[in-house]
Amino acid sequence: MPRTSSLAFLTLDHHVVHGRADDVALSDSEGDLTFALLLDQVASLAGALRLLGLADGDTLHVEVAGRPRAIAVLAALRLQVVPGAGGAALSGDPLVASVGAEEVPWGALREIGRTDPLPAPARDLDGVHAWREAHPDVIDALLEGQTLQL
Repeated sequence: MPRTSSLAFLTLDHHVVHGRADDVALSDSEGDLTFALLLDQVASLAGALRLLGLADGDTLHVEVAGRPRAIAVLAALRLQVVPGAGGAALSGDPLVASVGAEEVPWGALREIGRTDPLPAPARDLDGVHAWREAHPDVIDALLEGQTLQL
């Protein structure tokens, strides 16, 4: 079996695989999410964005705060897209995903992606580490196995 060392794998899947599925990964005013529950939400969002047509190397602009920002950034890693304007976007109030001419409400994305959640890639593509540079508070805490406090 090939060794998986992508940033997406190391931030979430690694902790679940190594017995920390029930440990708290994210804590905010909405409550706590375990590593397993956060992984479910991230993989579902990444799957939904893929079903909407977003693919490796495409750009995604994330303009959201709090829990949705953390989930969106982690989903972007999983999807192997790069940060930037001009492609798809997660933004607005109410929050929507805009991919091409499609606009899908945030609440529907998890349900769409739940049918085909995206697994972590084995390796990172060029440009993916820009997410870590832009959102170190999200990624570094989880890489270290700490609880992300939002």
